[in-house]
Amino acid sequence: MAPKAFSVLTYLVDHAGRLVTHDELLNAVWSSRVVEPQTVKKHMVEVRTALGDRPKNSLFIETLPRRGYRFIAPVSESVAADPIVSRRAAPNALVGRGAALEELHEAWQHTAGGERQIVFITGEPGIGKSALAEVFREQAALTGNSVRIAYGQCIETYGNKEAYGPILEALGRLCRGPRAEPIIKILFAEAPTWVTQLPALLTRENREILHREIVGATRERMLREIGEAVESITAETPLLLVLEDLQWADDSSVDLIASLARRRAPAKFMLIATCRSFELCAPSIRALIPDLLVHQLCHKVELTRLRETEVEEYLAGRSPSGPPPPGLSALVHRHCEGNPLFMVVALEHMRKRGLLINANGRWELQTPLAKIEFEVPDDLRHMIEAQLERVSGQEQNALELASVAGASFSASLLSGAAATEGRDLEDLYEELSRRHHIVKWAGTQAFPDGSGAERYEFVHALYRQVLYDRQLQGRRARLHRLIGERLATLHARDIEEVVPELAYHFEQAAEWPRAIEYLQCAADIAGRRYAHQQADAMLTRALELVTNLPDALRTRTEQQLLALLAARRRAEWDVRVIETLECLVARAADCGLIDIQARALVDLSSFLSLISAERCLEVVQRALRVSAQQEPAMRTRTRTACAFRRLSVCGWSAYDALEFREGLVELGKHHGLPAGVADLVDESFIRLTCGEYREARKVALEARARLLELGANPNSRIEYEIGSALAAFALIFLGEWDEALKEYGAAIVSAKRNANYHYLQWLLAQKSWLHLQAMDFKGALTICDSALSLTRNSALRAGPDWPTGFPRQVRNVLICSALASVAVGDYARALDDFSTLNREMDRQTVFFDWYWRMPAASGMTELWLATGDRDRAQQEAGRFLEISRATADRHWQGLAWEVNSRVALEQRDLPRARDCIANALSTLQGFDSPLAAWRVNATAARIDEDSGNLAAARWHRDFSRVTILRLANSLSEQEPLRESFLSAPAVAGILNGQR
Repeated sequence: MAPKAFSVLTYLVDHAGRLVTHDELLNAVWSSRVVEPQTVKKHMVEVRTALGDRPKNSLFIETLPRRGYRFIAPVSESVAADPIVSRRAAPNALVGRGAALEELHEAWQHTAGGERQIVFITGEPGIGKSALAEVFREQAALTGNSVRIAYGQCIETYGNKEAYGPILEALGRLCRGPRAEPIIKILFAEAPTWVTQLPALLTRENREILHREIVGATRERMLREIGEAVESITAETPLLLVLEDLQWADDSSVDLIASLARRRAPAKFMLIATCRSFELCAPSIRALIPDLLVHQLCHKVELTRLRETEVEEYLAGRSPSGPPPPGLSALVHRHCEGNPLFMVVALEHMRKRGLLINANGRWELQTPLAKIEFEVPDDLRHMIEAQLERVSGQEQNALELASVAGASFSASLLSGAAATEGRDLEDLYEELSRRHHIVKWAGTQAFPDGSGAERYEFVHALYRQVLYDRQLQGRRARLHRLIGERLATLHARDIEEVVPELAYHFEQAAEWPRAIEYLQCAADIAGRRYAHQQADAMLTRALELVTNLPDALRTRTEQQLLALLAARRRAEWDVRVIETLECLVARAADCGLIDIQARALVDLSSFLSLISAERCLEVVQRALRVSAQQEPAMRTRTRTACAFRRLSVCGWSAYDALEFREGLVELGKHHGLPAGVADLVDESFIRLTCGEYREARKVALEARARLLELGANPNSRIEYEIGSALAAFALIFLGEWDEALKEYGAAIVSAKRNANYHYLQWLLAQKSWLHLQAMDFKGALTICDSALSLTRNSALRAGPDWPTGFPRQVRNVLICSALASVAVGDYARALDDFSTLNREMDRQTVFFDWYWRMPAASGMTELWLATGDRDRAQQEAGRFLEISRATADRHWQGLAWEVNSRVALEQRDLPRARDCIANALSTLQGFDSPLAAWRVNATAARIDEDSGNLAAARWHRDFSRVTILRLANSLSEQEPLRESFLSAPAVAGILNGQR
């Protein structure tokens, strides 16, 4: 209960027995604020819900219309230590369930000792699963020990279910009331991804903070965080979580149960889930329970049908004045076959028809048993139908209307679809629930506008199904539409709370545009909960419904949905994005929508660049042909993107680089289209590969900053990751190593926390590059081994038949591994890594392979020099020089000339060595590249010494020494990499004045 609601209750209790007016409550509880009178009503709804009270026939708070409230329950000083569940208690006794109840209590004892328990109560419909869970829940609450109890209901028939729906319902309950504060603190500290799914906990300030904290989060992070939070919540106080009707659970909730079951840390946590027999369950449930049973991670309490003696026991328990008539228990058992719900319905049927009465505490037959047997239907559905025939026509209409609403409903929701006034409808449901006849009261529901209504639910899902199925399709469709419209009105202020229900109602009503609209919203919500499979399924379902739309609307809607689906699949590295974009291209072409066709082709070429340069270029050519039909602005955008794509897979091209840059300028200046985030990332790549490191970092940081803003495109996760990685990578070349270490450290922690293995592998490859430059070769190898081990992670698989990881990531790691292996003298591993790398690059060129061929050629040259193979060293050095000179990267050009000079020295060709080092120095003239500068000047000093030019040698050695110290001083004194760098023989030789 919220603090204000609790204050309202406290004031009423303090003034029990007398009328408390609205004005008096406002002055007492909100004395320093001006609030609407409706506020009192809103908080009164919350008080009643917490007490399990209702406005009519209240046990606690009497409502005096237009006057105020009176607390009417007896008041004493004794207060229970802990609140119990606000739901109506189940019957005090269950026949035939003693062993099952004992099994639950035994599991609860283990829970109290810190052993988590996952228990599935299974059985056919009507077997008593919910009744057993409710009795145990009541008993657990009354044990006298402090305990927290939460409840979640899985909802039937919503084909596109709310991700984590029952879990969030239970979590929301735990975050309300006087005991909620410790739980809320734990969630903010340990499960921020879940806090963002609970709007009641968010303010504008913490929303922005949390947004930054969870950028790049994944499904795996959500599962881990809630697991850790549960362990903290249950460190002292046990938690019982009851999930009803698991057979209707969404896949994300099923994944969460599996995750909680497999965690190994102690937790005073027990989860009870009721679930129908396996053949009636969704595939995810059918797979989960047997797997957990095999690994002894759960218990299954399977309820069987009652024996005849247990039916006798049930009848005797309701006949305290004497035994039931002979033969009655046998007849009831024969007809219900031991199904408890069938048994109760059969007895009610006989009582309503006057065949059997319960008078003065004993059963009495009014008709011979033989005649009763003839008149009692022998099928549960027919029995329910017969029971409904005893209900008035008005009540039947109201119940049928409720069955269309769903498992639970309120008169306020149904008033728009009923011929009866809302107040009369609520009176009708109230009367039915008081008799516990078909429906039961389920609490008070508050709506966003502050109003409230009594909520009811069917005593069993079979009642709802029978009532729903008996209606004609046309009537059901009309009622679905009316209920959907009323639901949208009631929840206009928090529409996201009911989006899956709205999608369901409008689909059943054949209101296709609105059904598709809400499916899109539901997919967006699922995506924000990192339930990407569910989001994908919702968009796929929306696409299936598109065929029902008129032609013009169908065309527009289908392309919008395909674009959304493609963006979502790309963000998840899902290879199905290729077929989705191809489909979008084809649909756009059929409709003559040139701009959409061109945009889809550009996006397709982007993903294909990671897989195949050949396929990428083929799509680029298609995009360019289409662009000829575009208006100038869109044509420029298409050709600008294609210029970058060619450069990324074909190699450096001054023409493509110029076309890209001029295209961005033209779009901004002449067409009012500023560079988007993807454009900035592409620009950062170009600047990095031509040595403009400072500018590359600036642009990458700008892209990242845009994606940290609230409201940024949630499908731009890849751009955020690339921007962050490029910004840090530029720091290595700028010689700002300490800052690079900090950024890599933070990014790696985030990637691990998010279980984002694609990003993690890329970051590890780049961090190993930093260790290579700092001469920590063993450290670099250790990092490479960690990165390569990720290729065994199935999360890196882009599709069912695809290898783990994308080629670019794996190749970067192989390059670093090979270079480090050369440095530590492990030439066999180096050769194996280089061979694998070159073979894969030759087999299939991918994104920026041309750039990484330069460090690969550099490393191969060093390998042949180290092994004394001068001929191969000369050949590889020549190839390195040829490759680098085809680019605009002066860093690699300088290093290519430098290694060629060392090869010449090994061959005792001093003139060539002097020519090569002169070219290296000339290349680096006026260019800030400390990583290349210290090496080039060190080699220049050596060559000048060999040539007898001692003054020049001294100048180059001093320049190299200053550059080395600049790099070392970018690291703190305590940083191990500083010592690794300064103590490396090549570096120490320069510092000590040695050759």
